[in-house]
Amino acid sequence: MTQIVSNRTGRETIVKAEGKNTEIKIVAKQETERKIDAIVEIKFNQEHNFKDNYKVKLQAYESKGSAQSPWDLGIIKDLGTGNFNFSLLGMSLDRVLFRLKVIDENNFVKGEANEIKPSLKDADDKIKINDNSSTLIPIREDKRINLPFSLDMEPDSSPILLVKAGLNMKQLFKEDIQIKVLIYSSIIRQILTTYLADPAYKNCQKKEKFIEKVISNSGLQNEIPNYFREDGKVNEEATDWIEEVTAGCINMPIIKAGKRTRYLEEFKKICLKQKEIEDEN
Repeated sequence: MTQIVSNRTGRETIVKAEGKNTEIKIVAKQETERKIDAIVEIKFNQEHNFKDNYKVKLQAYESKGSAQSPWDLGIIKDLGTGNFNFSLLGMSLDRVLFRLKVIDENNFVKGEANEIKPSLKDADDKIKINDNSSTLIPIREDKRINLPFSLDMEPDSSPILLVKAGLNMKQLFKEDIQIKVLIYSSIIRQILTTYLADPAYKNCQKKEKFIEKVISNSGLQNEIPNYFREDGKVNEEATDWIEEVTAGCINMPIIKAGKRTRYLEEFKKICLKQKEIEDEN
């Protein structure tokens, strides 16, 4: 059994040292002279017994320098996979440190990790901060496609989201939540359907990794149904599973522009707001 350590204040110590019991890991790289890109992985030990409504906050600061405002990563219950991407402006990688706090409903600190030094190991491979590269699916402009977006997919190759060149689609995908959600909904559903239904992908080398990732992002734990029933008809449980996983994957908690958000929830808010404006007119 893992030993849970409390400090003299009664706050439980969150493990930051690398090893099998690591609870927080931060990988970072210097993107430009004064911009750092980072990915944070959090997996709290259940023996802490943190309550579901405890808040989690992360702060970046420089030794002998400035500090960023803390990021609100949400509550324990909604952490999901606990993976967050973000960028830091005006900081230097050789001086940046992080502190993590778990705070109860009365704003008392129940757990903490201080002076977390980011890892630089394999940063180029692990960090995918730009919104279009942090997705499950790489994005590439292609002038040959007729539609605004399409899917390039074949066995043993990673699926690629193609966007029409010359339409500024990559930038729109990055900045416009409505476009992102609509494209993601279509593409993730199409990839999952192909992997489950097309026998050509039965032994695809990329299939298992992609499905594991979307399941992890969605937070679902149920088994993957067979796409076809014994009578050869499409299994409704499989199509329902694809819809649930796609929605959960799109709605996973992320950090965007320093704020915690969920794309599907933001999409609904924007649509309802536009409807209100139309009704008023």
